[in-house]
Amino acid sequence: MSHRLEHAQKTSQNSASELERLQAEHTLLTKEVRRLDLENISLQTTCTALQQQTQERNQLFTEVRRQIEQDFQLLAGKIITEKGQALTAQHTSALTMLLRPFHGQLLEFKRKVEEIYDQDLRDRVSILKEIEHLKQLNRQISIDATNLTEALQGSSKVQGQWGEMILTKLLEASGLRNGTEFALQVSYKSDDGSILQPDALVYLPEDRTIIIDAKVSLKAFAEVHSASDEAARTQQIKSHLDSIKRHIKLLAAKQYQQLPGPGALDFILLFMPIEGAFQLALEHDPEILLSAMEQKIILTSPSTLLAILRTIHHLWRMDEQNRNSLLIAKQAGNLYDKFVGFTEAFEEIGLRLNQTQQAWHTARNRLSTGRGNLIARTEALKHLGVQTSRKLPDSLTKTSCTIGE
Repeated sequence: MSHRLEHAQKTSQNSASELERLQAEHTLLTKEVRRLDLENISLQTTCTALQQQTQERNQLFTEVRRQIEQDFQLLAGKIITEKGQALTAQHTSALTMLLRPFHGQLLEFKRKVEEIYDQDLRDRVSILKEIEHLKQLNRQISIDATNLTEALQGSSKVQGQWGEMILTKLLEASGLRNGTEFALQVSYKSDDGSILQPDALVYLPEDRTIIIDAKVSLKAFAEVHSASDEAARTQQIKSHLDSIKRHIKLLAAKQYQQLPGPGALDFILLFMPIEGAFQLALEHDPEILLSAMEQKIILTSPSTLLAILRTIHHLWRMDEQNRNSLLIAKQAGNLYDKFVGFTEAFEEIGLRLNQTQQAWHTARNRLSTGRGNLIARTEALKHLGVQTSRKLPDSLTKTSCTIGE
């Protein structure tokens, strides 16, 4: 849970902190671009030097080769002159074998020079691409920072919509379900006929409700960071605190706790979407929390509100488990009652079976085993000469006859 909380806290960081971070990144990227420009100039200088060295080496190679060729031509001419036509082929072959290692070394030297030049060229192109990418990123960050600044310093409606968006994201990130465990922009009509519309209602088990109102008057906060000197910064901090205190009084005067519907708790959560604005207020006026609580207002930031919402989510899960436990207990009681009824019916069946068995024995006794039973009397008639076409089973006649005798 702590990991999720930490993650949600990071993802819900306030826009002022994001603005500070973007401005810091903008400064760092500007410095990085300057550094890379200087590095690019240095690389260009190095590349030019390498090109010049390569050109000089190529010229040296050409000059050495030309000089060697001249020397060999002179040497070959001298040998030809001295030794004659018969030794020309032999000496030419020997010279070729002698020069072959040197020729290979020259070719390897040329290959390495070209390889160094090509690698330097590729590195230069890669650096130029990276510089261009950083420039594009810098431009995008500047655009994003400008848009964020305009949003924070824009109209109250734009600021309000932005604050409601951050609040909605926090509610969804906490695991609460929209329409079931929280609702947004629910309108009520007060006793004096005015329309009240809290930013969010968070429902609790046992029909309780927490009211959340987002406060996004951030012009003074934004100007704190753009103040030219300490005096201006102090004045903007005071304006920021005054703005928060005014909103606390206005929110307390709305009496949201008296709204109809599920029982509202006797306090309201005042949500400040920018963590930095919340921390700045606490840093320069620690008593503002107690002052707000005296008016039944609790100040929250994205991190503290998310912790509260996660706790409420946990309460809902515990309530669901409790309801399931009660349902299981009720079903277990019904099952036990059914089992008792089954055992009673089973005992009744046993009793009826015993009664049936006793009745069967009585009927059998009268039929074949008792004194004067029907089978014995029937067999007696047969012995008297009564004509029959069928015969009783031996098991019955033997028993009846034996007893009858």
